[in-house]
Amino acid sequence: MKNQMNPGVRLLLFFFAFLLFLEWLRPIDEVTDTSNIGFFIGYAALLVALYAFNVSWKWMVPVSFLYISVSLYFLHYQAVTRMGEESWLGLLFADLAEGIGDSLAADWAGLTPGFRTFLFFIVIWMLSYLLHYWVMVKQRLFLFLFLTFLYVTVLDTFTPYDGDGAIVRLVICGFAVLGTLALIRLFTHGGLPYSARKVSIWVSVLAGMIAIGVLIGFSAPKPQAIWPDPVSFIKSTSEKYGSDRKRIGYGENDQQLGGDFVGDNSVVFKADTPVRTKWKIEHKTIYTGKGWESIGNNNGQRAFSEDEDIGLYDYFGESKNDESEASLDINIDHGHIPYPSPMYIDSITVNGDENPQELLYSERTARIVPLDVEDGERDRIENIDITFMSPTFYLDVLRENRLDDYDEGLLEGEYVQLPSSLPSRVRDLAYEIISENAESDSVYDQVKAIEEYLQGEKFTYSQAGIPYPEEGQDYVDQFLFETNIGYCDNFSTAMVVLVRSLGIPVRWVKGYTAGQTVYDSAAGGSVYEVTNNNAHSWPEVFFPNTGWVPFEPTKGFSQEARFIETFDQEEQDEPETSETDVPDEERETMPEREDEGAGGGNSFNMTMVIDALKDSWKTIAGAVIVLGAVISLIYWQRGKWSPRLWVFYYKRSKSEARFAKAYLRLLEELSRFGIKRAEGQTLREYARYVDQFFGTSEMSKLTAEYERILYSGTSTQPDWNEYRSKWEKMILKTIA
Repeated sequence: MKNQMNPGVRLLLFFFAFLLFLEWLRPIDEVTDTSNIGFFIGYAALLVALYAFNVSWKWMVPVSFLYISVSLYFLHYQAVTRMGEESWLGLLFADLAEGIGDSLAADWAGLTPGFRTFLFFIVIWMLSYLLHYWVMVKQRLFLFLFLTFLYVTVLDTFTPYDGDGAIVRLVICGFAVLGTLALIRLFTHGGLPYSARKVSIWVSVLAGMIAIGVLIGFSAPKPQAIWPDPVSFIKSTSEKYGSDRKRIGYGENDQQLGGDFVGDNSVVFKADTPVRTKWKIEHKTIYTGKGWESIGNNNGQRAFSEDEDIGLYDYFGESKNDESEASLDINIDHGHIPYPSPMYIDSITVNGDENPQELLYSERTARIVPLDVEDGERDRIENIDITFMSPTFYLDVLRENRLDDYDEGLLEGEYVQLPSSLPSRVRDLAYEIISENAESDSVYDQVKAIEEYLQGEKFTYSQAGIPYPEEGQDYVDQFLFETNIGYCDNFSTAMVVLVRSLGIPVRWVKGYTAGQTVYDSAAGGSVYEVTNNNAHSWPEVFFPNTGWVPFEPTKGFSQEARFIETFDQEEQDEPETSETDVPDEERETMPEREDEGAGGGNSFNMTMVIDALKDSWKTIAGAVIVLGAVISLIYWQRGKWSPRLWVFYYKRSKSEARFAKAYLRLLEELSRFGIKRAEGQTLREYARYVDQFFGTSEMSKLTAEYERILYSGTSTQPDWNEYRSKWEKMILKTIA
């Protein structure tokens, strides 16, 4: 087959096959952390070209490894060469050797970036060979086309990747591939003599059909979907289907908020400190309607060493608080520094005083990371020592602020940004809340009214049954006016948007709640244990005479910051929120409720079963229909698999009478195939008819032996191994 294919037609087919292969690589940089995708696309193009021109493997292997080596140099080892340290080839071979050892030991987390990239190149090589096999040997690409369609549609449905353009390209390439394969079969199997004129006519007609089909597809009216979009339902009920539940913990990507959470008690760090406080990681300022983003530049970054007073303050009001210290024992290193919130930090030391390292503080996000994390290599963060103060906020001072007191630049910047697509009813709700509930026109009373509104009976805290916003739907609008159920991201984002609707500067903060108090033998006392379940978000509002002030709108959570009525109030007076009040921990509320619900689950009654059937009868009916369709399809296609199944069975059978049983099974398969035994027809006559139909003689031989056993009256069975190959040949001919 390979030699019969015209070179021009072969190149055309490989070109379209490469375009299909390209659709597998396009989404990678968008749905994964992979960058420099051009190196991988170039490698795929090189391999397809080598296969298309029938280049010998003696040249293909060295060329491929040369390309891989050069690519790995530019991706991972170029900086090492510039620094003049080790040879990049030595590092490459060392990474490969270490990677092979880690793979054999199943230590996937220990694989180096260079070895991971090498494995990805090998995967591309394997897929390219598979593509060559389908094109040159099988001359069938329908399966690859179908898998590509499936791949793109799944990514388009469940990831941020937009597959609209990919679907159009696949339709064009798919028709082109199928049309080209049909032409090849006419030349190689249909006896059609090859000529350039025939090829040009075929290609012209095929191109015209594709163009007309695509034009009709674009210009024809598009009816509304008959079935509702199942994606939102699947995402919102992912606990039932196990498809899209996120695990609790700190994550950096907040562009798409929503969906359920699964609890995770993994300890992130333990904090030995006398002050109960929230732990801040960063804040974000750009609300998109679906989630949060940070301004994407490095302006406002500040580096400082651990042995200097860093002086990071979000608060600039007066305070009577004493300086405190916190010692954090890090269990899960995320590469950033958790610090007490509100931020009033004097110094930070990472991994002790012996080897002080520089830290990098971003004024855009308030994120603190080791400076050398930018180079991709750093020491693991094991412990952090922080010297800080816990500001006290005075309500009489906060109530002095009015909107007129803000700098005009702050009232027009990122802290009051809202997307143009925000529904007007969200802004209307903000003004309705303050008009009905705010005690005065002060900024504090307006913000407090919104906080209390979100903590009211209308809203419910839950980690389950939380939908993603539909396309074109605003995340906050969905929460405020439709679902009224959610967790900290819903409550905090809603408060930020409502406060910004009033023109008040506010930002969205991420971090952890204080954690649970546990005894730690190493510390010799109680410490705060912070787990992934403590991951939390909250708003911080700017007051001109005080700075950034935290609020807590999430239902069931307490404010950790200290608020008292006036500056002259005695320090021993009870604050508005006592530090002895233990808040309901973020992310732990729902697991506790689930445990409570399971407590009475030992009793059983028929009413519960009936109620469950009423709630899920559509799902059960759909599952039954799908299962029935699958079973019907398998039965309908039994002619393709049942002969092979019987071959496998009788090849391993140890029964003495297996020859007779196998012969009777062969008669049944021949009847199913369509060669039925006529009434009154003897076995010998039927065998001659079967041999005549297939052009064989095996059926007559098998029948003669079966009749000998049947009519001789002896129990002696023939040697199965002598007749097995004849029987297998005949039964495999019944494959439909």
